[in-house]
Amino acid sequence: MKKQKLFLITTMFVIGLLLSACNGGAEGSGGSGGKTTLTVYSVAGGDEYYNDIVIPMFEEEYGDKYNVEYGRGTPQEVINKIKTQGDNGTIDVVITGLDGLPLGIKDGLWEQLLPDYSEEVHADQWNEIGSAYKEKFDGYGAPVTTGSGGPILAYNKDKVDNPPTSYAELKDWITENPGKFTYPAVPSSGPARGFFFGLAQSLGEDFNDPESLDKTWKYLEDIGETIDNYPTKTSDSFDMLYEGGVDIIPHTPFWFANLVATGTVPPNIGTVVLEDTKQIIDSHFYVMLKDLPEERKAAALDFLEFATSKEIQSQGYAVGFLPANGDASPEYLEEERVATYEKYLEGVMPEFKDGDTIYVPEDNWVLFPDLEPTNKSYSLWEEKIQASK
Repeated sequence: MKKQKLFLITTMFVIGLLLSACNGGAEGSGGSGGKTTLTVYSVAGGDEYYNDIVIPMFEEEYGDKYNVEYGRGTPQEVINKIKTQGDNGTIDVVITGLDGLPLGIKDGLWEQLLPDYSEEVHADQWNEIGSAYKEKFDGYGAPVTTGSGGPILAYNKDKVDNPPTSYAELKDWITENPGKFTYPAVPSSGPARGFFFGLAQSLGEDFNDPESLDKTWKYLEDIGETIDNYPTKTSDSFDMLYEGGVDIIPHTPFWFANLVATGTVPPNIGTVVLEDTKQIIDSHFYVMLKDLPEERKAAALDFLEFATSKEIQSQGYAVGFLPANGDASPEYLEEERVATYEKYLEGVMPEFKDGDTIYVPEDNWVLFPDLEPTNKSYSLWEEKIQASK
């Protein structure tokens, strides 16, 4: 009996050792080799910055401590995933735009970063635009990029000698050149949103009250009489311009510059700023999941502290990401990215650069409208404008 008991204890001890070896002493979600797995999802795109620059640099700094897993999805897909997983969730940090941030706040998914984690996210270094989000979103998101979402116009220089520089001039030009202007569907296109919200500003209307935009809807209805269709994809409107189907489309300054830098834009395409409106700021944010286990929360905070620093946000210049950290500068670019940024800078409009630094001019910007009126505007545009085609 004693031998049987001893054999049982020994067997259990050996099994325990084997299980321990298989687990590798893992910490946190999916860890291996004593490392904690940090799972980062982007619902805002930007792989060329987040996946190709930030995460590799973080892994180089913390590779002995963390494994990083990177995923992509739409805001609603990732939010649904978080809700479905519940307390057993695996996502730690989400990179979101101006849609996923308020949705997650409403559903109680994000950790409030300010004031408790102000130091970790370098909140005292946020620029003027980044700081404007502190109150707007109650400190739930740490801004990454604070670039312009337009509006500007891109035009065919071979066909347009004097491009319009105001919405009034644009309307006159469209009337004189029917079928030669278009813009993509507002709900699915960044440049179209900038064009739409810029129009409301130019007409003195409040884009946070879409039901009251009588002048805006009238303008769009009038020019809509000369527009054959509204491309679903923004890229389709670019192709129409490049191939001569139309002569003017709306665009965004830093996206256009990136396309120039990558050789996508033909040399006969130019840009002009609409002077009777301000630039609409379109930003990305880091958010941290609420109530993470301690070791994963520590990993998430290490990532946020690293990713919001002036040195790391400065790397965004190379891909046209205007840093939210006001202390960021092109001088912090790693050597391998300097030539890329210099090439990119050549495509930036004069209005959006100061020497070798890209920027949105002071007093020439407004924050994107709130989520509810934004979605209402999309619905009204589909009802009033798109449905007429």
